[in-house]
Amino acid sequence: MAKYDGLLGQPVLEVEEPDKEGGITVIFKDNRFLFVKALDGEIDTVSIPE
Repeated sequence: MAKYDGLLGQPVLEVEEPDKEGGITVIFKDNRFLFVKALDGEIDTVSIPE
């Protein structure tokens, strides 16, 4: 969970649902993106930048 510490407390600007890959994209104020999608019954997340 340490890789998501930079997202804690950041204001959310926008949520795109569904995004172009069928998941959810959360866009934060500091220009960070969190991509969330279900993949083979598991939740897959990618944070940019990490």
